[in-house]
Amino acid sequence: MWVCIYMTSGIKAKTTGETLEAHTFACLSVFSSLRECYPDIGEKIGCPEFYKTIFNALFFHDFGKAATGFQEQLNGGKKWHYRHEILSVPFVDALPTGDTDLVKLFVLTHHKDLRELARYTGDPEDELFCGSPFKEYLAEIIPNLQKLSGILKEYPRLMNHYFGEPADLRPIDLTQCTDESWEHIIQSTSKCLRDDRCKQRLKYVGIFGKGSINTCDYLASGGVRKVLKPLPSLDAVFTYPTYTSIQQRCRETKGDAIVISPTGSGKTEAALFWATNNLNQAKGNRIFYLLPYTASINAMYQRLSGRLTPYYKDDGCVSLLHGKASYYLSKMYDDAKESRFLRDVAKKIYSPYKIMTPYQSLKHLFYIKGYEMGLLEMYQGSFILDEIHAYDARTVGLILSMSEFVKNKLDARILLMSATLPGFIRDIFADSLGISNLLTMGKPELSGYTRHECSLLDGDICDHIEEIKNTLRGDEKVLVVCNTVKQAQRVYNSLKGIKPSSRLLHSRFTLGDREKIEREVDSLDLLVGTQAIEVSLDIDYDVCYTEPAPIDALVQRFGRINRRRREDVCRVYVFTRGSEQDRFVYDDLLVERTLEELGDLDLLHEWVLQDITDKIYRNGFGNDEKLFRDVRKTFPRVIEEIIPFSDAERTDDDFYRLFNSFEVVPEKFRTDYLDHIQAGDFYGAMQYTLPLSRGQYHRLKEEGRISTTEGMLFVNARYDSDLGLLVEERDPGAFID
Repeated sequence: MWVCIYMTSGIKAKTTGETLEAHTFACLSVFSSLRECYPDIGEKIGCPEFYKTIFNALFFHDFGKAATGFQEQLNGGKKWHYRHEILSVPFVDALPTGDTDLVKLFVLTHHKDLRELARYTGDPEDELFCGSPFKEYLAEIIPNLQKLSGILKEYPRLMNHYFGEPADLRPIDLTQCTDESWEHIIQSTSKCLRDDRCKQRLKYVGIFGKGSINTCDYLASGGVRKVLKPLPSLDAVFTYPTYTSIQQRCRETKGDAIVISPTGSGKTEAALFWATNNLNQAKGNRIFYLLPYTASINAMYQRLSGRLTPYYKDDGCVSLLHGKASYYLSKMYDDAKESRFLRDVAKKIYSPYKIMTPYQSLKHLFYIKGYEMGLLEMYQGSFILDEIHAYDARTVGLILSMSEFVKNKLDARILLMSATLPGFIRDIFADSLGISNLLTMGKPELSGYTRHECSLLDGDICDHIEEIKNTLRGDEKVLVVCNTVKQAQRVYNSLKGIKPSSRLLHSRFTLGDREKIEREVDSLDLLVGTQAIEVSLDIDYDVCYTEPAPIDALVQRFGRINRRRREDVCRVYVFTRGSEQDRFVYDDLLVERTLEELGDLDLLHEWVLQDITDKIYRNGFGNDEKLFRDVRKTFPRVIEEIIPFSDAERTDDDFYRLFNSFEVVPEKFRTDYLDHIQAGDFYGAMQYTLPLSRGQYHRLKEEGRISTTEGMLFVNARYDSDLGLLVEERDPGAFID
């Protein structure tokens, strides 16, 4: 609810001209809706006065902007070299009661952490001191005290409005304030954080407090006045005459759960029904839908936005979060202002539904700047972990440790979901998280989802090129899946002339070219691809030829065939040999076991697939088991190292480099990329980027085929818009560094 302010101080808070009182009350409007979403957070962290503390910190947080130097800077004058947060602290002494030191701490740290603020303490004569005498800057506020007094007079009315407790402020004398008024806060907090017991008492008060203040401040600065809640019911959103058994059980299930159900059985809706049924008491917690691949995240975002936006009249009800989200939003929305808004609010507590990669949540546990908002948002969240088997052993270990943390420390709920989930992963999550709800279909219902007949073809894909060509000459839409980019390029070159509507899809296309291909894939006669097609695309083909892979990867490939059950059953063919490079992609033993099990099958019944998946993965992660266990041992220690009011000395880019590939631009597009950068067209430049694996990057770098310009990596390899990056071939027109 808005609180009307009739006075105008004329003190600016923003370069837009927004006044201090207008910004303050915008912050308090967001505060009101945030408190509605998480009403019990003070009780959870043992701080019953939590929201009063946050209210007070928000009221005073920008008073230091009244300094004449800061006002001149906002009006286009010279840069002001001090921190307005420091000058805001003395005003907190006007509070009649309460823990003013904690309020001061939140005011001080709402932009900078303790380490950065410490640079402004100490002896001005010290050569390491980068501040300036506190009283000198504080004196700049004196000319505007009369204007500030009008805002201070609003405090009793606001306290009454938000808490039903009017309270008068005490008079303060700024001329008597010294450095001690704020430096002792830095010193006492730093001392507390060196003591384990004291640090633990302050930990979640600090994290949730700073997260709350930053959320209110940043959203208000972006023109937002409230935090959206999830819909209390989805009955009007998904109107079905009947529900599948999985959907009905998810509508009734409370607490953590594991769902194993075939493709096409309505798992997405089932998961959202579960999340809605597990909303917190205030029905205000966030719903996180985690997927492994960018394309599937983009598709899910568009799907849910289309469904949910009419009930909010706001595109921001669903957020898109992954490494390239800003680029895709700029393409999805013609209005640049709209895409910027959606990009910005996605990183804050605003949207009730978030479609994302797990890395977007994991990075907050490495306490990268802004992590407090992320952890606050995760409080009492509902996490839907889709296709968990698609990740490597290290990432599964990270996700499991994160799940334990959000469940045990943040009261979150977890739903694991897959069409075919290896039993050992199911058991690890069930045992570690105490999940007792296992939701599956019975055989009678599962039999309605049998869509494939499987045949093994002796030899490798090259031995059967003529057979694939013959199939292409018919009316069937053909999907060919290879395990490596190099093999996919070779096979595509052999097949592409048969049907005019043919494309190749893999990870080494530029962002712009891949986007074009993905728009076409469901209308092609032939698609040759790699693992990029496994769970990324909602496509429906008639027949599949695939190189051998572990059963769970094959099931995902088969899922692109007869997806909408237009036929009774369709054929899927698996070659018994892959290429020499496959050993770098898949565990040989898992592939061998998969072929043994498939050799005895014809119809791929869903319950049979689950049984053989469990047999094939009977040794867990196999060669990567040690990696999984090491992560499970070390990552909880990283989480435990989180220190309130402190950021890790790492950036988002540093974090993603731990997991992701390297972004590069082919030499062919060097000039185009740099022209866009020079013109300030960041998204236009991004269309020329593509990923290289860490191994490929280091090999090419050793060969002198990687160069850097304007902070971007350029790779000396030939690029073809039909084939993608050909890493083995140098670009004849390459720039010589």
